[in-house]
Amino acid sequence: METDVRRRSEERRNTEGQSLVLLALLMPVFVLMLGVVIDLGNAMARQRQMQVAADAAALAGAYELALGNDEAAALARVAQVLAQNGADPGNSTMLVVDGAEVHVVARQDAPTFFSGSVGLATIPVGAEAKAMVGELMSSGGLMPFVVERDLWQLGTTVVLWDGSGGPGNFGWIRWEGQTPSTPVLRYNIDHPEESDVVSIGDYVAGHPGVSFGAVRSNLEAWIGEDVTVILYDPGEVVGSGANLQYRVAGFARFRITGVYSLGSNSEIRGIFQEYIKLGGTPGPLLLGSAVAIGFTE
Repeated sequence: METDVRRRSEERRNTEGQSLVLLALLMPVFVLMLGVVIDLGNAMARQRQMQVAADAAALAGAYELALGNDEAAALARVAQVLAQNGADPGNSTMLVVDGAEVHVVARQDAPTFFSGSVGLATIPVGAEAKAMVGELMSSGGLMPFVVERDLWQLGTTVVLWDGSGGPGNFGWIRWEGQTPSTPVLRYNIDHPEESDVVSIGDYVAGHPGVSFGAVRSNLEAWIGEDVTVILYDPGEVVGSGANLQYRVAGFARFRITGVYSLGSNSEIRGIFQEYIKLGGTPGPLLLGSAVAIGFTE
């Protein structure tokens, strides 16, 4: 009996010893696998960054063409925006097609933190975007305020609304046929799905006379949610007061992060998510047509 107990004890010790040896042998493999997973996650995050870089660069190049500048100026602007958004212009592809369409493939070699031990010092990532100058493109589901156009990086916090707009306006807008009033603005904030379908190049009417405090609770309901807003160029605002109109320059999505009152000033802030890729391909730019700059498929 005593012999059996000693034998079982020795067998258990031997088994435990073998398990420790096996664990010691496998531990580097587990660590390496975890490191590869982390490196792949980092590469995926950087790939999304490259998509934003490609989108912004393609739009910027198309905008240069819309201004009447040549292909060299458009490509120089593309390279500048790629670099600003973390892409490698020297390793990226930039092309102007038929003088009206800009093709961009943004690329970057994402560094690895663990995979270098198996000879993988970087992971190449890239994303493609195409934009062109053409006929009007549209979007609905809009929040009733405008945001000054810009080229943002992914995840950038932006002041979407700060009480400044065109002359006699705070940056609120209204849809066709609406009379400016607090109840109308509240309804439009609560129901963006019922907004007008607006085209790039259209003009939308300002909504004067409504204070921030009157609609603050309606806006707070959108904190943490993604919204689509109209982008506008301050140089293309016409009229003033009840007659003010903003020219639509594009669309973007933001995640509302906060609604703030700062003394006599107020703000809506959001994190940039993406430029809106509008379905379909814009038609050719015809003589006398409104110029639109948008993504192609």
